[in-house]
Amino acid sequence: MRVVVDARILHTTAALRDAIMRLAADRPVSEITVADVTRAAGINRATFYSHAVSPGSLLADVLTPELDRIREDDADARRTATARGAGPDELAAITRRSINAVVEHVVAHREIYCRALPDPNDASLHRLLVEHFTVSSAQHIRSLDAAHRPELLDDVAAGFVAQGFVGAIEAWLAGPRRSRKALVDTIVLSFPTWWS
Repeated sequence: MRVVVDARILHTTAALRDAIMRLAADRPVSEITVADVTRAAGINRATFYSHAVSPGSLLADVLTPELDRIREDDADARRTATARGAGPDELAAITRRSINAVVEHVVAHREIYCRALPDPNDASLHRLLVEHFTVSSAQHIRSLDAAHRPELLDDVAAGFVAQGFVGAIEAWLAGPRRSRKALVDTIVLSFPTWWS
C-alpha cells in the first residue's frame, strides 16, 4: 500500500526544518522561542506543537536522521565484513570511517553544535548525541565476538564510550582550530583496545 503525504505537511516540515536550522546556527537553542520558530517558518503555534514539543526537540528531530544513517551504514559494513571473515584491520577501518562520518556531520552543522552543546539552559543536543552514541555503542558491543571481548556491563561500557565521544567533540569545538583528522585520530586512539 502506498501512503500519500499531504503536500502541506511536507511544506510545513521543510519550513520548520529550515527555520530551526537557521535559528540554531545563529544563537543557542535556549534562546530560541516557539514564537521565533513559527515566525521564521510562517506557521502558527498549534501547527508547531503538532510537530514538536520545543525548539530543542525540533532541532534534535532534524539532526537525528543523519546520525541514524551513519549508524546504519556502520552496522551494514560490519555485518558484511564479519560475514566474509574480515580481520581486525578492516574492522578498525570501518570504525574510523564511521567516526569520520560523525565528525563530518558535526562540521557540516558546526555553528549549531558550537552554540548548542555548551548551552547550560538546554541540553537537548547533548542528550541527543549521548543517547545516539550509547545506542550505537551498545549495538556494536553486542555484535563483538564474545571470545574476544572482556566480561563487562554492556550498558555501562556503551555509556562510557558515548560520553567520551561527545566530550571529545565538545572539547574539539571549544578549543583552538584543529584538523578533523586530528580529532578522528584522537577518538580512534581513545577507544578501548577490545573495541574492534
